[in-house]
Amino acid sequence: MLGCERIRTLLNHQEADRIGLWDAYWEDTLINWEQQGLPAGTSPTTYFDMDFENLYLDASLRLPEHLLEDHPEYTVREDKHGFVAMQWKNRSGALGYLRHRVESEADWQRLRGRLAVDFGGTARIGPQSYFTPFIAFPTWDELQVQYAAMRQRGKYLLLHVYGPVEATWRKHGFEESLSDLVLNPLWMREMFEAHIDLVIATLETAREYGVLPDGLFVVDDRGINTGPMFSPQLHRTLVTPCDRRLADYLRSVGIAFFMHSDGDIRRLLPDMVDAGLQVLQPMEAKAGLDVRQLKHEYGRDLAFMGNIDATLMHGDRDTLEAEIRDKITAARVGGGYIYHSDHSVPPTVDWPRYQWIIERVRHYGSYG
Repeated sequence: MLGCERIRTLLNHQEADRIGLWDAYWEDTLINWEQQGLPAGTSPTTYFDMDFENLYLDASLRLPEHLLEDHPEYTVREDKHGFVAMQWKNRSGALGYLRHRVESEADWQRLRGRLAVDFGGTARIGPQSYFTPFIAFPTWDELQVQYAAMRQRGKYLLLHVYGPVEATWRKHGFEESLSDLVLNPLWMREMFEAHIDLVIATLETAREYGVLPDGLFVVDDRGINTGPMFSPQLHRTLVTPCDRRLADYLRSVGIAFFMHSDGDIRRLLPDMVDAGLQVLQPMEAKAGLDVRQLKHEYGRDLAFMGNIDATLMHGDRDTLEAEIRDKITAARVGGGYIYHSDHSVPPTVDWPRYQWIIERVRHYGSYG
């Protein structure tokens, strides 16, 4: 089966030839692997013939980007999304945020006009990650050509974008956004809705050019290891209406709704499922999530991607094999499961071990 056919079958809660296959990697993991045998210039997704190909939706303010400092080990840059941050070079690590552009409602009113599909004069969709600074997005005509080439390769085409919470705090600040959920909820709702407006408008423009992804992968961390970042009541009042509006649109045009959220979001899941979420990723094991239990509770409504504990990947082989075997053999029943680590594969995992991991995943994930 081609990747696009396989994933569509699984998301329809039917069994295919095998489970789906995808993963994510820290930057220094890939650097290590090239020294350990991964062919230079070849991604693991290509090497293992995984099922997905990616496009990215730039829902940023499209602010001018500037390199402010360039040290041997890190850079400091002003980003198009509306923050200034430090970033390590050639090693894993979260950005170190220094300041954000939307500090007040006056800043928001001054800048919100940049959240227009045509602001900047290029398409808001392209093959390079919106995480990457200093990149140029294609024109819509160029995107048409790139999209056609992707379709020829037969993969499931996944379009990545920030969700409303993540997109808002990156321009307004993390702590500031959490505080304003309580102190200024109407403003937060306004920023959330403006983000959804832009995502839907961009997808509509893409459809005019014949560009239609199979799924929308919404990156929107809403949890930490001990539970949601904010109360289920705030989530239900301010975030769920955005999820529902996006889900309704995606359903109307035949695009599947994926969501990435780290942390323990189990208390939010009933509302997310009710709003129309179709695929949950990555289900962090260290936050207490277990795909076997989630499959039992939500298997008729949700498909699952992930939950293979990345902290076990470099440890005892028997323990790791049990993790892969037990979770995959339970989650694959009746379709609805795609392999992925429970976050990103860390640099402690060497290339021979990862090759063994994928071999075991294929073995236990086969429906043959």
